[in-house]
Amino acid sequence: MLNVILYDSHPIILTGLKEFFRSIGKEFVFFETTTVGGISKFLSQRPIHLIVVGLNERTGIEARIIQRNSTIPWVIMYNDNLYKKALTLLLSGASACISKGCGDQETEKCLNEVLASRTYICESTLHQFGYEFLFDPANQAHIRNFLKYNLHRKPSRLSPREQQVAGMLVNGMRTSEIATALNVRHSTISTIKRTIMLKKHVINIAELASVLP
Repeated sequence: MLNVILYDSHPIILTGLKEFFRSIGKEFVFFETTTVGGISKFLSQRPIHLIVVGLNERTGIEARIIQRNSTIPWVIMYNDNLYKKALTLLLSGASACISKGCGDQETEKCLNEVLASRTYICESTLHQFGYEFLFDPANQAHIRNFLKYNLHRKPSRLSPREQQVAGMLVNGMRTSEIATALNVRHSTISTIKRTIMLKKHVINIAELASVLP
């Protein structure tokens, strides 16, 4: 029997989460709360095996409560406009980050991965993560951890255009030079470059060169 805290400001969401957990096929005892204080209360009263946080405009949670209870897996389920906050909580020690817009199949996969003591990051989170943080040097260590957690996902095949741009990158061409050569906008090449990095699970051109055929 696993004790699970469900935290969300919307009672309907809490009800839906309980029904979803029951479909997994394990036995759970649920402790529902609409406040952070409720989380602390349940943590002080009994052993907790999993905490699911529904992050939206009305619910807030600070990284320090996750850090203080880092031995417990935390799943952050977020509204898409709050992905930066969700990523911050993930970097603070949460075990999983998944958009509320993900389908049932990916949500079930996320919960099963976390219950098996693995970290999970949904495709939507990875997409946002790549566009906002991939090329910030200050985040390189965090980026490696993100990619490490997703090595079970096979690198994706590049499109012909992505393959062309990847070849130009590893041959030493700058983004602006590639844009001029292909007669497209600089921003277009930047987007393709980020997509290539995500698909190949690399964070710099040297690593990209090592995985290209």
